[in-house]
Amino acid sequence: MEVSSLKLKMPLIKLRKEPVEKKSEVKKAKILKESITAIEELVQVSTRDPSWRILDSYYIYKPFVKITIAETPKGPMYFVEEQGLDEEDKIALEKLYEILMDEIRPPQRREDLADLRGYVFKEVERISEKYREKLGMVGSRRLKVMYYIERNLLGYGVLDPIMKDPNIEDISCNGVGIPVFVWHRKYESIPSNITFTAEEALNELIMKMAHMAGKHISIAYPILDAMLPEKHRVAATYGREVSTKGPSFTIRKFREKPFSIIEVIEQGNIDALSAAYLWMLLEHGKTFMIAGGTGTGKTTMLNALSMFIKPGMKIVTIEDTPELNLPHVNWVQLTSRETYVVGTQSLGTSVKLYDLVKLSLRYRPDYVIVGEVRGEEASVLFQAMATGHSGASTIHAETLDYAIKRLTSPPMNISPAYMKLMNVFMHIQRVITRVEKGVVKVRRRITVVQEVEDFEKYRSISVWDPRTDTHKVGLKESIHLEDVAAKKGWDLEDVIEEIKRRALVLEWMKEEGIKDAWDVSRIIFDYYYEPQLVYEKAVKRLTEIRGESKEKISEEITAETRPDAG
Repeated sequence: MEVSSLKLKMPLIKLRKEPVEKKSEVKKAKILKESITAIEELVQVSTRDPSWRILDSYYIYKPFVKITIAETPKGPMYFVEEQGLDEEDKIALEKLYEILMDEIRPPQRREDLADLRGYVFKEVERISEKYREKLGMVGSRRLKVMYYIERNLLGYGVLDPIMKDPNIEDISCNGVGIPVFVWHRKYESIPSNITFTAEEALNELIMKMAHMAGKHISIAYPILDAMLPEKHRVAATYGREVSTKGPSFTIRKFREKPFSIIEVIEQGNIDALSAAYLWMLLEHGKTFMIAGGTGTGKTTMLNALSMFIKPGMKIVTIEDTPELNLPHVNWVQLTSRETYVVGTQSLGTSVKLYDLVKLSLRYRPDYVIVGEVRGEEASVLFQAMATGHSGASTIHAETLDYAIKRLTSPPMNISPAYMKLMNVFMHIQRVITRVEKGVVKVRRRITVVQEVEDFEKYRSISVWDPRTDTHKVGLKESIHLEDVAAKKGWDLEDVIEEIKRRALVLEWMKEEGIKDAWDVSRIIFDYYYEPQLVYEKAVKRLTEIRGESKEKISEEITAETRPDAG
């Protein structure tokens, strides 16, 4: 049990005299208390200097947990500031731990076995209410003690506030004596005020995470790659067997509600016109791939764009760890599986992405979406596209040229002749942008959207201009829109006009503040059924919000500027 940040140095005070047959439980409680105290000495939580300028602050669990980002002499730092325990709080907490050890019983009902965390939480609530008066847990004290109980029994101990912070994408610890680093959506990679000062505390936390994920980690098998109950992805090492600085871990947090395309547009990653162009292509079964480096937001963009797929279409997603989250009902989510190793024996059969992509074709999908291609599964994806399936994926590459080289080289080995089956390539990267008062910040941007005519022959449809931090779009350059027009029996100008109408709808949602993923997807689905009704509503609201004419608004939102040739 991870309880590393509790100051439990008071002696245990028994509520009643224990009978002889209960000695083992008393001994367990004593060992637990000593373990709590010992681990506390192995975790350092530094305090903030009041003279440091506060950049940001917000509550995670008011009034007990506050997050503060402060400007230190070495740069921004992330401070977890928890309301401390006074002596009476500590006594109540220690007593409650002892009672819990004695009174919590294994669940008997099937539904409780299926949700052990929920069962334990209900038991803690029941027992704390039962002994509320004896423990002196009234008012705010009860809430505070319950916070610490939940945080340490069901949560991640000292890391629990960070795990609950929706602004955090990644949490990592590189070893003993090194601050825990967080990746903040606004401030990017910054150190926190939490440092593990000994291997024991780190090993205990890592082992707890392994148990929560239903996995095993030890000196004999010192690496962990698993998914936590909240769908967070954890990679960790145990002891110093494979990591010289001691135990280490990285947690990639799962966002319960994915970023919507409106949030992506609002952040400037892509503009409304480029997004509407991709919407049109996706509706008509075109394929695309997103290339980018680590932490550039490839999966976020893939998820946001996939919400443009027409409702009712059969979608199969294939990933190593489930990160994609779609609103479509007709959606099958497949994930790979590694063998479970005990000693020298492998238990079970591994299921690779390659196997899942092959299997997905038996599902008769309209769209096959692979979270990231890295190996031979890429060739199966391209074979699927060659047989008429729509597909999408991401690839780790710093430039589009490198992406093509990776695809055409081992272990992917895509034939250059097949390259045009991937209709659109887009590149996303972290770039430096200038904001107000000359402050320079790093942002994520789709820097180029290119259509593939043939191997090493591309057309740039949308290009990001670093001087103005805007996207230049040239829809008339598109060969795939000509194909869409031919299939619909329209002129190219009609297709472009429809894209501009959709861009206006996206802009309306942005200005109206409609950015929740499910709300946005609902409006996108409505547009498929009643496009004119949704469009007219968007125009009406935009004219009210901006105080401008429909023509003026449409011109501002959908103005095309031919991108540089590429």
